[in-house]
Amino acid sequence: MHFNLSEERKMLKESCDRLLNDHYTKYKNHHEVSNSETGFNKKFWEECSEIGMLSALISPDLNGLGGTGEDIMIVFELIGKHLVVEPFLSSGILSITSLTNSKDIDTSVLDEISSASKIYAFGHSEVDTRYDETYIKTKANYKNDAVFLTGQKSFVLNGDFANKIICTARFSGNDFDQNGFGLYEIDKTHCDIRSYNTIDGYRAAELKFSEIPAKELCKNSDAYNALLETLYAGAFALSAESIGAMEVCFNMTLEYLKTREQFGKAIGSFQALQHRMVDIMIEIEQAKSAVMLAAGTYEADKNTKYKNISAAKNLVGRAGKLVAEECIQLHGGIAMTWEYNLHNYAKRLVMIDHLMGDSDHHLEKFKLYSNY
Repeated sequence: MHFNLSEERKMLKESCDRLLNDHYTKYKNHHEVSNSETGFNKKFWEECSEIGMLSALISPDLNGLGGTGEDIMIVFELIGKHLVVEPFLSSGILSITSLTNSKDIDTSVLDEISSASKIYAFGHSEVDTRYDETYIKTKANYKNDAVFLTGQKSFVLNGDFANKIICTARFSGNDFDQNGFGLYEIDKTHCDIRSYNTIDGYRAAELKFSEIPAKELCKNSDAYNALLETLYAGAFALSAESIGAMEVCFNMTLEYLKTREQFGKAIGSFQALQHRMVDIMIEIEQAKSAVMLAAGTYEADKNTKYKNISAAKNLVGRAGKLVAEECIQLHGGIAMTWEYNLHNYAKRLVMIDHLMGDSDHHLEKFKLYSNY
């Protein structure tokens, strides 16, 4: 078995890395771009589309250029490496996956997303949702041939600037039923929106709406399958992003240990610190192996796919927290200064653990899918 990239994927990785590096080195700090009015640079988002970063997340059968686990891993490792705040997760993964797993796939909508002419967001979480996939209190009310939604969605990534929102809503059954709910498309202009920056510098929104018109995408078992695919695609993308962020933290810390002197010598020469760096490297490599396995089985049967994604998400959650804490401690006080970027990577790693199910949640999911 070998893990070498094909020539096409090497070109994708190199061109995307070059573009992201050119853009993000313009800013002294990650917060300069995330604190803008929209939370990201719309012109740069269009440039990312032009070189195929969004098309790489869509299957060639749907006018895309990739869509495999390896393609997603390449793109999101780079997103983690550069702390990219553009809506790749919300519009590029969550929305695209929910649309491609709906009953009737509209390729024209996917073309609009991949060309960056429209931004979609995905709203599933509610105030008391925690990580339960089917806990949905938002109501869908069918009247003749139309459907209207009433409820609220919490922590909708890029929900304030998206053109459309794909959200879950229940039309029958109790709050935890696997049937009785659907995926719907709504217009954000019909919602009351409260937007805010997250602790790691990204943009999210709380949405409230009452009897607003919606377009049904799918419901019942189709909606449940589409929802699972969407949540696991998000978990996989975040796992790959975490690898990119962890490697930057490791390299920044290694460079600091080589240059920072104490007692007349570089602190990297102290054996105790060398052992801690080795422990960090082992954790990163183990997590990276799990993500590579998840990428390799992304097109496998659902039990295998979900089991390996849960394994990867569990590992990157635990490893990410360790890497964040250790790298900050090894740097000392400089790591928490506003001008130094390490604390931004650390906060993103901690946030990744809590998005799309934390390490404890995915440990239970790994056990569940291992028993099938």
